Amino acid sequence: MMSGTASERPAMAFCRADGSGGNPALVQLGGTEARARALAHRHGAEVTWLQPDPDTGWRARFFLPASEITLCLHGLLAGAVRLWQDGQAHDGALVIATAAGPQTVSPVPADHRPPGAAIRLAGNHHRPIADGAALRPDIAAATGLRVGLDAFPPALAGAARPKLVLRLEDPALVGRAVPDPAAVARLAGRTGATGLYLYALAGQAETGCLCIRARHFPAGLGIAEDPATGGAAAAPLLDLEHQGTNQIEAAVIDQGPGTLTGTTSIGAQRLDPAGTDWLVSGRVII
Repeated sequence: MMSGTASERPAMAFCRADGSGGNPALVQLGGTEARARALAHRHGAEVTWLQPDPDTGWRARFFLPASEITLCLHGLLAGAVRLWQDGQAHDGALVIATAAGPQTVSPVPADHRPPGAAIRLAGNHHRPIADGAALRPDIAAATGLRVGLDAFPPALAGAARPKLVLRLEDPALVGRAVPDPAAVARLAGRTGATGLYLYALAGQAETGCLCIRARHFPAGLGIAEDPATGGAAAAPLLDLEHQGTNQIEAAVIDQGPGTLTGTTSIGAQRLDPAGTDWLVSGRVII
């Protein structure tokens, strides 16, 4: 299936509609764990390490500069697109083993350019936080925002790595946030979240579905901001429904730093009435 020599290729995942932006990753095929960790540290970016697996065909591990995580959706999608483009896998759905369990990644329709991939994200949930108002000072410290934090209650939402989710009324407020990693870490420790996820309604996407402006400040990963958090794509949608919005069938999440718009685009499509399973998709350029 592959030679014993390691090779790395840079990728941008969850690119915008025009192919710009995206969340960077390095996809390493073969080689060693030490090499993957060194690459993550040297480049300050996520590294997806792909190896043959006797059960599923392929196994992926995900390294950040300061840690290894069980699942990274943008790295997983980038890895799948590399396997398809390199001819290491057939053009259909791939099952890739991860520490979070086997993940099925499917190619986007053939007329979708740049090429992309989609994954079924299961186990999403939403839980209100009792006395969430008491977290406002900590959220202010973590974001540098002093206004607009009291319009909606915070909650814990997401899948395997839940986020502290807070809706803001104005998308411009989302763009003005300046993360303080130490304050984010304290807030995560207090709530059991893996990061702070800010979002606001931002009208309609070009496809006609709901558009969400979002930013995510992770805790304990060695980075101040994650430009694209596919694993949290359902979190703001479940939060909106908890606040009384009608059931959401699909949305585009405009995520990342930027005053008016972000740098990445994440698609989310509902797969079950309860909202536990969602199809998360994105464009990938390698």
